[in-house]
Amino acid sequence: MEHTEHQTTAVSTSGTPAPSRAQRRGARTHRWRRDTVELAAVFLSVTAADLVAKIVLHGPDGPVVLAASAVALLATALFHTWWSHRHHLHGPPAPAPVPNVGAGPTALWRVRATVQDSPAGLARVCAAFAEQRVAIVSMQSHPLPDGSVDEFFLRAPHSLTPTDLATLVTTGGHDLLDTPVRVA
Repeated sequence: MEHTEHQTTAVSTSGTPAPSRAQRRGARTHRWRRDTVELAAVFLSVTAADLVAKIVLHGPDGPVVLAASAVALLATALFHTWWSHRHHLHGPPAPAPVPNVGAGPTALWRVRATVQDSPAGLARVCAAFAEQRVAIVSMQSHPLPDGSVDEFFLRAPHSLTPTDLATLVTTGGHDLLDTPVRVA
């Protein structure tokens, strides 16, 4: 007789499965270990501080050295707090607001162009688009044996014509596959 194991997972109200009992147990073990390590570190640091204080206290001029160290530590902490608060409030000036160059009516275009594999080929066409305030909404590259076909979805000012977009693409070093098509 074959035994099959069925695992059921509870589903929370948000639609995601609730963690299993093993996952909850693992999380508790992990927290318990972390808490134990942190507690051990606290005990170790307190022991080290107590040892240093006892050595300094029982030495020549021990109480004076211990008090001077405490005052120096307190002064350093106060100075650091004052310094960070002072410089936090007076940070660098905010950058100047950038004018909205994309203001005005726009149109959505699809442009397909062939590209030869060359350094900065895509950067040249992007720079040509940017000069005319054309935003690349999406780009998909389709590889070919000797290059690729790049398909751009562009948001361009309403005043640009298909001829203007074709000129921008060829200026950037790409060859149009077909004429730019206005999508919306």
